[in-house]
Amino acid sequence: MTKIFSVIDQADIVPYYYNITAQKMRVLISYFYIKGQMYKLAVEYKDMIEEFIFDCGAFSARKGNILLTESEHKKYVQMFGQHVDYVFALDNDFENPDHNFNNVVFLEKDWPEGLNRPIPVIHDSENPLGEIEIYVDQGYDYIAVGSNKKLDDATWAKIKDKHPTLKLHMFGNLNRKMLFNHKPYSADSASWAHNAGFGSIFYYHPDEDKEYNVYLGEMESTEDKKLYFSDFKYKKELAEHLHNEFNFEYEDLLKSSYNKWVVNLHYFRQLEDLVNASK
Repeated sequence: MTKIFSVIDQADIVPYYYNITAQKMRVLISYFYIKGQMYKLAVEYKDMIEEFIFDCGAFSARKGNILLTESEHKKYVQMFGQHVDYVFALDNDFENPDHNFNNVVFLEKDWPEGLNRPIPVIHDSENPLGEIEIYVDQGYDYIAVGSNKKLDDATWAKIKDKHPTLKLHMFGNLNRKMLFNHKPYSADSASWAHNAGFGSIFYYHPDEDKEYNVYLGEMESTEDKKLYFSDFKYKKELAEHLHNEFNFEYEDLLKSSYNKWVVNLHYFRQLEDLVNASK
């Protein structure tokens, strides 16, 4: 089974989504957004969350040139680890697998009782299978592939052949072909929020078995090549989908970013179901 986690930066989307769809979310939140959010996620909204991953935030730190120390990361895991399902180990040196391995060892000392082992993150593009096997030999059964790396088909085949029960998480990689062809144990995406921020929603058309990225026209320009709601060939079907699934009208999406978020989050739950139903 493939699980798609939604990357969030504010906890209040959880009850908003749940109250409209009656669906629990799989959420992933980075260390950089956890302050002020943990009590809501761990206590207030706990029953609205299906699974909860705490991400170390190494990718955000690298992009923003922010120092993130092993001790700081470990402190937060010890404080909040009992409230989450999984923790990604700190991979704060993408070019140094040995450094990241030592981070995992350091993190597991005084590990919170009852918490699943940390999920190591690999970045070796030359020999990803070799780095994976370092952790498999240490008993890890859930490993993540860094967001700046992709596995080719041959590597996927080798991993499945040698380690058929190994669970892989694909960071920030929701390539449709990859999901359907290889069915990783889990993946994550923030594009539900990013696309909404640019005024667009995802729509899956079942007869075509195809998804569309439809712009709502808030910032419409006649010079671009975007697909706009007003010109969409399935405009009627999309309007019916919005009404039947969420009780939304087109205007509701223009009024609230939260409503666009709900539509896009639901799309990724649809995508998860489609991946798991495929052969």
